[in-house]
Amino acid sequence: MTMSDATDKESPHIQLPGDCILCGRCAAVCPLFAATGREELTPRAKFLLCAQLARDDPALSRKAASDLAGLCLSCGRCQAACPLGLCTPDAVAAVRAAHPGWPAFFWKQWITRAGLMWPMAMAVRRLASGLGPVARLTAPLSGLDPARAMTPWLAPSRFDTSLAGRRVAVFPGCVAAFARTGWLSAARRLLQGTHALLADTPGFACCGAPLGHAGLPADRDAARRANIQAWRKAGRPTLAVFCASCHHGLTAYPDVLFAPGEAESWRRCLTPLSLLLGETAFTATADAPQDVLYHQPCHAPPGDPDAALLSRATGRTFPGPPSACCGFGGLMQITAPDLSAATAAACWQAHAPPPRAHVLTSCAGCATQLAATAPASVTTGHWLEAILLKEEDVPGQTPTDAPPG
Repeated sequence: MTMSDATDKESPHIQLPGDCILCGRCAAVCPLFAATGREELTPRAKFLLCAQLARDDPALSRKAASDLAGLCLSCGRCQAACPLGLCTPDAVAAVRAAHPGWPAFFWKQWITRAGLMWPMAMAVRRLASGLGPVARLTAPLSGLDPARAMTPWLAPSRFDTSLAGRRVAVFPGCVAAFARTGWLSAARRLLQGTHALLADTPGFACCGAPLGHAGLPADRDAARRANIQAWRKAGRPTLAVFCASCHHGLTAYPDVLFAPGEAESWRRCLTPLSLLLGETAFTATADAPQDVLYHQPCHAPPGDPDAALLSRATGRTFPGPPSACCGFGGLMQITAPDLSAATAAACWQAHAPPPRAHVLTSCAGCATQLAATAPASVTTGHWLEAILLKEEDVPGQTPTDAPPG
């Protein structure tokens, strides 16, 4: 059992795999190691530390060791590389749950009270824009600012209507619900163009993954249960998901949270928005940039349907392997912002975008991190920001979809 499959009754204790063979394959794919060269930040080093923590080694400072073991971006690349399938983010989440501190408490408020805290934080950022130290502290928030949205340049020219009559609800995720609401609006209108029947969305919460990775299993499971209940209230519709990390988190819900036979129905209903759009065609406008890059999220679904949609829509071929990690890291925005920034710098060095390029992605965390760290001449955003939707582009339909929160 991994932390992803556990529930709040099972996960407060450190339950760690003890069979790491120290082969180092995880180090070869670890973004923190690639950005810093520090062996102590590799997954295998974390497993060594976690094993000592579990044994209560008297020679080890528990606080220092747990702090170091908690320096993880939760990208999950190590699990894919590990011959035993060991998952460092799960081990780190167990350590964080066993050693809670103020960063986890603040992160819990940041996620579970986003509707209150994010607008306040953005207001402080705008007021502090000219104050050096405060401006630097609030710089990561710039990615949440809707004023940074790119000028749209990709217009639908023909909608695939194979969804006609199918009930679909949009799962917005935290960022689209409380900050970049234009993404949610664009997703709704695209689905409206397909003649899907937009279902009510009565109070979807965070997908739960950011809370679980921060060592907050009870809050993670509360969010999971709220989302399952919202889905039930809506009549168990297809769930259109446009954040790769949300999709990854939603598909990890364990069977124990569902009624008998319901878990499979939940997983069948979880569908990337890009797949639901089918063969919808797009045309680039005169505002289209000359250079378009795609940042593939660490948690992109197999085959990355978002990359496939953008490739078809723009006529460009995007590299298949995952991009360099953006370094968002969730809780590490608080505990180790310098490491997050170093990883972001390595990501931009790998992308090497030309001036005035647009870099699109399909993850809310990636979109906010890229926007906050991009070179001045580069425009970044979720691919939904690039979609230009005029009234005449969308067939008439009155959606019943209500804004979350």
